[in-house]
Amino acid sequence: MGIDLLKRLSQLGDLAGLASALAKRFPRGLLGEREAMVTFLTNEVGLPHPKAVEIAEALEASGHAHHLPGQSPRWIFTSEPVSLRALMRMLDEEYHEFIGEGDADPREEALTFIGGRLEVDRRVAEEILEGLEAAGYASLAEGAASNRDRFAFNFPEAFVLTYRV
Repeated sequence: MGIDLLKRLSQLGDLAGLASALAKRFPRGLLGEREAMVTFLTNEVGLPHPKAVEIAEALEASGHAHHLPGQSPRWIFTSEPVSLRALMRMLDEEYHEFIGEGDADPREEALTFIGGRLEVDRRVAEEILEGLEAAGYASLAEGAASNRDRFAFNFPEAFVLTYRV
């Protein structure tokens, strides 16, 4: 996505359009700590610092931007607003029961779960799963109970503290 488009969407306050453009530009997330998004909006997009802070806060408050702290911190962007806090709770409480027997593709299984539980389309589920994988929160693992590979989700303490679950 072009910088001009990002700047125009920011100036218009089009959070959904901006989040969608950022998700396309950074499919595995924008690397960095919490200030990384403001730094990008200021240095790369060319927004004045106060406007960059305002946009970053609005994206996060609307559920379009999520900072994933930890060993590989990054911001992930979703075209539709989502609650990573709710997703974390569902993955912890419901995902193990959702995983079926048989030979379903583990990635498809995870995408189906995320899409269904958060009521988002496949594209948004992919944005979420790619971001979680890139941050080290999701990985393919051998399922001991099912004797087949499945996705394992592990949210570090830093995430739990950030999202106060």
